[in-house]
Amino acid sequence: SSRLFVMTTFFLYSFSTTEEWNLIVEKKGLRNQKKREKKTQKKVTSKSTTSSSRYAHARKKRRQKTTTTTTTMRRHARAALLRRFVVSKRRDVSNRRTRSGLFASSSSSSREEDFEDTNSADVCVAIGSNLVKEEGESNASSRFQHFHTALRLLEERGFQIKKLAGVYESKPMDTLIENQPKFLNSAVVLRHPREWSILECLKKMKDIEREMGRDVHKTDKGPRVIDLDILFSEKEPMVRYDPPSFSYEKFWLEVPHRRIKERAFVLAPIADLTEKMDFDKNGDASITMANQMTAMAKLWREKEKKVLQTTNFEGNEDDVLLQRVVPFKRNMKLEPYEKRSRIMGVLNVTPDSFSDGGVFNTSVSTALRRAEQLVDEGARIIDVGGQSTRPGASRVSAADEIARVAPVLKAICERFKNDPRNVAVSVDTFYGEVVKAADEIGVDIINDVSGGDWDAEMLSAVANTKVPLAYILSHQRGSPDIMDENASYEIGSVAKTVGDEISSQFFRKILPSHISAWRCWIDPGFGFAKSEGQCVELLSDLQEVRASLARNGCGGLAQAPMLVGMSRKRFVGNMIVDEKGEDVPKETRDIASAAAAVVALMNGANAIRAHDVKLHAGVARVADAVATSKSKTNS
Repeated sequence: SSRLFVMTTFFLYSFSTTEEWNLIVEKKGLRNQKKREKKTQKKVTSKSTTSSSRYAHARKKRRQKTTTTTTTMRRHARAALLRRFVVSKRRDVSNRRTRSGLFASSSSSSREEDFEDTNSADVCVAIGSNLVKEEGESNASSRFQHFHTALRLLEERGFQIKKLAGVYESKPMDTLIENQPKFLNSAVVLRHPREWSILECLKKMKDIEREMGRDVHKTDKGPRVIDLDILFSEKEPMVRYDPPSFSYEKFWLEVPHRRIKERAFVLAPIADLTEKMDFDKNGDASITMANQMTAMAKLWREKEKKVLQTTNFEGNEDDVLLQRVVPFKRNMKLEPYEKRSRIMGVLNVTPDSFSDGGVFNTSVSTALRRAEQLVDEGARIIDVGGQSTRPGASRVSAADEIARVAPVLKAICERFKNDPRNVAVSVDTFYGEVVKAADEIGVDIINDVSGGDWDAEMLSAVANTKVPLAYILSHQRGSPDIMDENASYEIGSVAKTVGDEISSQFFRKILPSHISAWRCWIDPGFGFAKSEGQCVELLSDLQEVRASLARNGCGGLAQAPMLVGMSRKRFVGNMIVDEKGEDVPKETRDIASAAAAVVALMNGANAIRAHDVKLHAGVARVADAVATSKSKTNS
């Protein structure tokens, strides 16, 4: 009867005010009390008892029981009230609470607080593509270009690109459709006006899929130009929508996405976007986008080693389940970069570079022979520079630099365009005009030591290349003539500061210039505004650069390829000075440079910029073998 009473009173409460509810409880309690008293009086009358004290004691116990019953009813009423309030207000509480799950605090100004807006909300969207339009077809493009087209269309429809995960390549899951190309996968956190519902966001994304050539009503499985799926929503963290049978729109929506847990190619990008591994417990935080993403990131951490260890570069790469990839050649065939270090061969066509100035600038044929030698020795990137950036170097104009590098770039690009060794050509410049000229010639990579700071046209030129070329984002503090004056860091925090300042540069200038994190490599800038001791500290703590990028909410940028350039620099040579303390000539610094390269590769670097390519290629193979063996043992 007590259970029935609770159910009945809860039903009545839902249609009553608080005052009415209290009156109902009191009346019910009084009625029950009177019934018990009548029943007890009958029993007392029927029984012959002479002990009035015994009757008084029984009556006292009944009163206590009645009081307890009334208290219990009131407690149930309060619990019902609390449940009703929580259910009705959970979403509002979730939306009003301070967001702290996606990002951690940092001293850097380039964090999510730059995006804070009470009139906006976030969604996390998975993006995928595996349909390549070959040359000769209309609108010929690659999977990677599809990604960037989707980003542009999202911005045109009112979304703001907040953060990108890394790019992953995976085998198709649908085995019923044969000969499918591999998928590119990533994820993006988008900001949208808060008044948009999650269904409005989904419809805008379906419109983008249609515009890019996907029939959203027929192509549910199999090859597709673009695929945009909402994974999580800050405003509506739990939603399910099934279209009515009479609706033309056949897409369904479930947030969180129902198949996240079984898809490694979705879990991995989510982990890139979630640097925080602790759940947020502030307020009613059981259902939030931040905590949902944290849960999936934790799940990926458990699976990561097993999934990524399927990579075996000694076998067939077609059997690889999942791997991080990056733009390498301008043909947009992305390539894996982890556990396979690449050597960037230096080719300076300058009269005053500190190591080989005036050696290879005499003629185009001389430079081309040097490029062929570097490739034969193991280089897979040829970095052509037409201006010295050593400390104290004087600057030449963009026109003079183009005159130096353009003929050499043209000859090298033509020579290695179809070379089976898959050689990429890089231009080392900080001028936008040089980038435009190099893009017309056909280079593959833009190596910018300035981080876009030394020429106002640089980032615009990078953003508008014919295809989304790889862009190397370097750390520096000022131009070569003043950089030594800016070498001021707290002891023990050089690597962290470098990561913080790259993060700041990315959020302040790179991302607003529409250069995606998918295109970026990172360079910690050895020798640029850093003393010899600071360079050594940076080398020893190189992993902290990535950790700092992750803490600052840079997403996939924290996993981007890292290029280091230490070859023949003074700080490397001074680590092997003899007893006399004499400076080591640049020509004899290669052994020390190779040793430093091994340390860098073991601490997270992926590419080495070197003058002596043969030596560095050999030590890189050793470092790769050790890293591969170590990862297999740990797995």
